[in-house]
Amino acid sequence: MSPLEGFQAENIDAVRCDRVVSVIKAGSLRVKAFQVFFGKDGSLFVSFPYLRNRTGILSASAIPANGALESQVNLEQGGKVTSHLVKYSHHPDGRAHFSQTGKIVTAIKRQSIALDTQHGHLFSLLIQGFGALDVAEPETDAPPTSKRHVINFELAESTPAIRFVGRWFDVNRMRFNAPTPTIGPMVPLIEPDGLTTRPAILIASPYANARHVLTLSCEPIPTLGPEPEIFMFYGGFDPEETMMDVTKEAGFLAFRYPISESDVVAERIGSVDYVPQKPSDAT
Repeated sequence: MSPLEGFQAENIDAVRCDRVVSVIKAGSLRVKAFQVFFGKDGSLFVSFPYLRNRTGILSASAIPANGALESQVNLEQGGKVTSHLVKYSHHPDGRAHFSQTGKIVTAIKRQSIALDTQHGHLFSLLIQGFGALDVAEPETDAPPTSKRHVINFELAESTPAIRFVGRWFDVNRMRFNAPTPTIGPMVPLIEPDGLTTRPAILIASPYANARHVLTLSCEPIPTLGPEPEIFMFYGGFDPEETMMDVTKEAGFLAFRYPISESDVVAERIGSVDYVPQKPSDAT
């Protein structure tokens, strides 16, 4: 293995607390987008409790091995409807799934990359229609604590849509352009094109066994479609060499909220909503 280029920071300063809340600020509008938190075993969780329209589709899908650089993927293939908001879980051994205790059956899942070997893109979240999210009330601005930290992402008021990108790095493999004693929690992140630099914030597990950081960045993107609201997540990917090889089927997890005619779609592909079993009548 060739040596890594650049300089290793003596200390990496990351946001470490029980729960990190990401807030979008676009003009006078401030809304909550999602949460990040960690398990004691090293698992990463991303939850989405702030979307007002709670009917969507969850999918364990795949990009076909058709040789094309771009392909359209139908989330109904490998998908199920839900009337609940979900949590994305990525465990140390690479098991990835959508869940919500007591509300959905954990049926949309797949084997992704073990977190010890993951390096780079872990998930993306695309949002159009910020008014569909819960407003960040004034108490959201309370000073950070060991329990909760709020990160504000400021955008132009006219921004039509955004993309959050989460990337996962082993701190011992992170390199920087110049020697520095301490880096973070804000860092300049070089995009995959090698040309664009984007600010990102470092987030790490508060537990003592943490040796990885999640970098979280946000960027404006063009309108996603004619719908006024789109909330779409991608994660749980196959290894990068598979995702980039157009001759191989490449799997991932995804969800999209809201969906129209959810009852019709549910009849067609089924639902993961948990239905409690009624106790049988006593004989």
